[in-house]
Amino acid sequence: MKLQVPGLFRRWTVVPSGLRAQGVLAAVLVAIAGGSGGNLVVRALDELPAGAVFRTGDTVVSQEQLQQRVNLMELLYGVQQPSDPAGTDRFRRSVAKAVAVSMVVDDAARGAGIVIADKAASDQLDKIVSDNGTDRKTFVQQLGAHGLSEKDVLDEVKRQQAGARLFQQATAGVKATTDADAQHYYDANRAQMVSPEQRDLANIVVSSADQAQLVAQQARSGADFPGLAGQYSIDGSTKGNGGSLGKVAASQLDAAYAKAAFAAPPGSVFGPVQTQQGWNVGRVGAVHPGSPMSFDQVKDAVKTKLDNDAKLKVWDDFLVARIKSAKVEYAPDYLPPDPDAPPADGQ
Repeated sequence: MKLQVPGLFRRWTVVPSGLRAQGVLAAVLVAIAGGSGGNLVVRALDELPAGAVFRTGDTVVSQEQLQQRVNLMELLYGVQQPSDPAGTDRFRRSVAKAVAVSMVVDDAARGAGIVIADKAASDQLDKIVSDNGTDRKTFVQQLGAHGLSEKDVLDEVKRQQAGARLFQQATAGVKATTDADAQHYYDANRAQMVSPEQRDLANIVVSSADQAQLVAQQARSGADFPGLAGQYSIDGSTKGNGGSLGKVAASQLDAAYAKAAFAAPPGSVFGPVQTQQGWNVGRVGAVHPGSPMSFDQVKDAVKTKLDNDAKLKVWDDFLVARIKSAKVEYAPDYLPPDPDAPPADGQ
């Protein structure tokens, strides 16, 4: 089971959904990096208990607890741990940093008097489960099969909701972008003000390369693609409508998947392509070429971008201050690069 939880995965970056990635569907675990730090106090490993990953304040997070969070991310979002040594090392340090920063934000939210009611989290979970075509009972059973509980997911929902409220509080004083600001940005970036090419895509997700090859062979041999999606796809959000992703731009897709999808001719089947969600076989429908856009067409989007950029600058400054004051102590094997820096997307 891989639940698709819109916005919740961005809890790893401690930023409400959609702000850092302008229109990009972030479907990979963010490897944390950013500006240089230097104010973090890191004690020797022998000052941390055996099996510890990091300590913040009086709280020590163990390797077992960190792995529990990783298991939750794998189940909810299909996050896959790399198998190569270098990738494993980066992943381990990135996850440690992400969890540490999430705890710093949790503490800041409590300090700001932010409390998420159990019912609010439960209602959100009901919506997530419903949107993914299952029911609460089945979902809980699936969690148990992976060593997780309903409380683990509810806690994650609460963390996301509390972080979003804290973001709103911290950025409440940011001035809104004016039309004149937006016009200036448009004039300076006119060459980029082009609607991207979009394609009507359908997709089938399966769990293995061999099964993906079988599905691709059947699709290329003329089998009904929607029928194959209904039969094979493990993507509960699309299998019921023939695997349709609708009209999408390359920026909305995983990079490897986008490369294959936008290189294939209309009407063709492409793949298999491996992504975080599994092995994908896609089909291209109609192609919609890009075209220049007027200021009126993009004004609202430009203003939203500039507003978000300004808020993120304030938020990052807010985070840096909290991270430095927390003085997180990492075990050497988990020490991330630039541990005092705010989380950054796509690194």
